[in-house]
Amino acid sequence: MKKALLVSVCVIALIVWVISWFRVPDAVSASAARPWPGGSGSLESVADRFPPLHANDASRKLTALATSLPQNEVADEYVLRQIARGELTISKPPALSDVTAIRELLLREPVMWERRVAFDDPQVAGRRTLQMTMTRALVASALAKARTNDVTAWDDLHAVWKLARTLDGHPQMMAQTAAMAMARMINAVAWKMPLPAPAWFGELQASDSVRPLIDAFQYQTASYWNDGARIFPTKFLADSVDLDRGIAEELVKTTQCDVTTRMNDLGPDLRFVWRRAFRYRAEREASANALRVRERKAIETKSVCSDGAWSFDGTTLRFSREITSGTNEEPMPLVLRVSPAV
Repeated sequence: MKKALLVSVCVIALIVWVISWFRVPDAVSASAARPWPGGSGSLESVADRFPPLHANDASRKLTALATSLPQNEVADEYVLRQIARGELTISKPPALSDVTAIRELLLREPVMWERRVAFDDPQVAGRRTLQMTMTRALVASALAKARTNDVTAWDDLHAVWKLARTLDGHPQMMAQTAAMAMARMINAVAWKMPLPAPAWFGELQASDSVRPLIDAFQYQTASYWNDGARIFPTKFLADSVDLDRGIAEELVKTTQCDVTTRMNDLGPDLRFVWRRAFRYRAEREASANALRVRERKAIETKSVCSDGAWSFDGTTLRFSREITSGTNEEPMPLVLRVSPAV
């Protein structure tokens, strides 16, 4: 009995010693205290930058409208086909849902979603599903109108842009990838809309998804650091925080649009997110140049992407390289057949 007790005590002591050997709280604290690029501050300061927000009445109305919007997989597939098609012509749409009430609410009232202090907010995923359902329905409506040269097609896209802007200041990666997806969908069909493009489209063209996504990346890292530092502050955690910050520093300096990044340690693998975010820079130029061609203006051959440039041969607008977007996506092509408006 005494021998068994002694063995148990020795085993417990060994476990405690092993755990204490792996625990390096000072190293974890030092990693978290280092500032992230772009003036984002340290992981310790992340939560303070995003105080709680209360949802307003407009967001509740919008949620009710989105919840009652029927699922329309045929229309969703129609949108994806039109986005992936590098032709100016628009195919005949299927039966579409009425998005009048959603469009008018978004254009009329500012929408504010609830924002919680908690790093892991389960409401974000549910809201994202509704937001993307509304987005696809509005884009389908815009395409159907543009097919008949109805200038109100831009109003549907403007409503999507308003919806994307409601996610400004929401730091979860799921929220910011949704905002990027909305902006990319608008941009991917905008070059097919009736001329001229409205003033608000210039705001979308001037915006960039990389910076908000880096902020969301820091928020994600802070979430894992917050839990790990409290429960088990290991060298692995300290090294992982350093790796994620290093990836952010590389992204800030990146000038190419065809990027391959290192895989982050903490949270879901974000490599496909960075590929899409940097490719989107070229996609914005594709739409801008296609609209210039249709307006009988010269294209901008120089690209913000240091690894490419644009050309137009009279019928085809082309980026000098193809940029794959990743799995499970057919993005806007970077080769577009477009002719000046008659």
